[in-house]
Amino acid sequence: MSQSPRDTLGMESAITRRDFVNGALVGTGAALTLGGGVANAAAAPAPYAPSGSPWTGYGGVGDYRWSNGNTEAVIEAAHGIRDRSYPDAAAQAFDEEVDLLVVGGGFSGMTAAYEFTRRAHAGQTCLLLENHPIMGGEAKQNEFVVNGRRLTAPQGSNGGLIIKDGFDKAGFDGGRYDVYTDIYRDLAIPTAFELERLAGGAERYNISDYHFAAMAPQSESGFALGYHFPGHGWAKNPHQAKFANTPWPVAVQKEMDDFVNNRRDLVSATRDVDHWLDSITYHDLLDKLGYGATVKQFVDPYIAVANFGVSGSAISAYAAKRLYLPGTTPTIPTPQTERQKKDNENIGVVSFPGGNAAFLRMMLARMIPGSIGGDGSIAATASSSVDFATLDRAGAPLRIRLSSTVIDVRHDGDPATSGHVLVTYARDGKIRRVRARSVVMASGGWVNRNIVTDMPEALTAAYGAFHYGPVMTANVALTNWRFFDTLGLTVARWFEGLGWHVGMRRNVAFGSNRPLTPDDPTVLTFYIPFLEPELPASMQGAAARARLLATSYAEFEHQIRTQMTEMFGPAGFDARRDIAGIVLNRWGHAFVAPQPGWYLGRNGGTPPHEVVRRGHGRIFFGHSELQGTMAMAMAMREAHRAAGQAMAML
Repeated sequence: MSQSPRDTLGMESAITRRDFVNGALVGTGAALTLGGGVANAAAAPAPYAPSGSPWTGYGGVGDYRWSNGNTEAVIEAAHGIRDRSYPDAAAQAFDEEVDLLVVGGGFSGMTAAYEFTRRAHAGQTCLLLENHPIMGGEAKQNEFVVNGRRLTAPQGSNGGLIIKDGFDKAGFDGGRYDVYTDIYRDLAIPTAFELERLAGGAERYNISDYHFAAMAPQSESGFALGYHFPGHGWAKNPHQAKFANTPWPVAVQKEMDDFVNNRRDLVSATRDVDHWLDSITYHDLLDKLGYGATVKQFVDPYIAVANFGVSGSAISAYAAKRLYLPGTTPTIPTPQTERQKKDNENIGVVSFPGGNAAFLRMMLARMIPGSIGGDGSIAATASSSVDFATLDRAGAPLRIRLSSTVIDVRHDGDPATSGHVLVTYARDGKIRRVRARSVVMASGGWVNRNIVTDMPEALTAAYGAFHYGPVMTANVALTNWRFFDTLGLTVARWFEGLGWHVGMRRNVAFGSNRPLTPDDPTVLTFYIPFLEPELPASMQGAAARARLLATSYAEFEHQIRTQMTEMFGPAGFDARRDIAGIVLNRWGHAFVAPQPGWYLGRNGGTPPHEVVRRGHGRIFFGHSELQGTMAMAMAMREAHRAAGQAMAML
């Protein structure tokens, strides 16, 4: 009997079918709407826990198995806010009172709570409400056990700066990393990390710990990089060959070579270059530089997954400058670029096995002693289990309450004179209310504009200028990566199908001497954009998000297995044998997408992010998108400012 295509791809394997069909908790109605879909997560069976629904899919093992991206339960709860399906909050009496309330448990919220622990006076209290089953926002991780080996990979936030002793926090990038630097040093995070040892043939490759190492189009890093073209096969190290080994026409090869080497320059001769860049899109700039459709297709996925979620036709060229993209910086070094080069000598980049979750867990362990096991080192804190019972202890100055969806935030009376804010949230199928002296909204702007119900018109209009794009992170656990070694590659790029790039990674060793060989299990992390470059800027994110949400786990799984089989099958890859598990992390509003004028304002007007920073009565806003570059350090900076504003009201 012949095998079906699904059998050939391994779609019927136990790890992807059994664990969320036979054991699924497919919550609907009030259980999801009120944010109580994963209340019994601690009782889930080992080793593979059900994820919650066939749409969400397999969630892995460990602390994060119930919280892979925006799960169906979280999305249903959020849509309940949008659709006004919750009971009227005005009729709810408050049952708890605190000094500071923080909405959101990503890096912004955790930093606001961290600032509370550093600044609070005796007797003051703080409550953090987080709608996911575990804090972290996009700084969470997926965990697998493959052939007895525990593997960890990031759900989203990844790549932290290593702050060395000579680092000038005030001089680097306008001081935007000052808060991050202070917290890094406060947590005593090391200034260097050893990577796992390579063996078994792997030592002939340059393998970074950083998932994004070869994603930048200008990369000439020495990685064994291959471009895959259907019908043509692999073009190895195309940058070094000036793209002559690709099937692109000669004229396009020349464009590509100019682009990745930043040979075309308009900014050197432009006065007030930042305002000029912020007046046009990045695609406009590429047009002015004489680059065509292939260059745009080449760079757009990187733009989307690196920070903006959409294509270059929807973002300001100044946003592209934030990513140091070709065309936005001079072709000839300037004193400013030379200063950046000097600054870079005192910083590094590290990608921990689970991405930036390690940093956030260090913050948690400092704020709530005993919340994570181990000896306090970053190695132990990154891998030890969270003691969830410690997070919301009665009488503690800081309490973190999970699976709590905030649905309404408003002042208790006139915002100009009120002494308190009333915060209503849903948890365990019940509506609850807290009275706080001040509030930090560390949740995303798309949430804030729906739940701050007494928001003034100017603030509502400012939030209306915030557009967002989605990204999905797929972590594919493999029993081996011998097929990469057979090809002589460690990084792959393609231009058709789902995703666009994936690469091998060499993890931080964390004291282990266990080597990485091509026959060892590993995890490939796919950062997947959903591009709609032909649509207007304001519509691209919504259209992409609709695609992300309309596709089932099984459909995405099939696309991933098909893509990998097409590219790697001739080198011995077998999806049935080699894929041990797939976890999807869907982020519907992964990044803010700043359109022209967003950063520096239009026609002399105030930029929208500056309006939001002013706050509203006793409610203050501190989330990374206010920087126009959503990253851990940016979240910390904005939350630090918002926490200071809020605590000044106490």
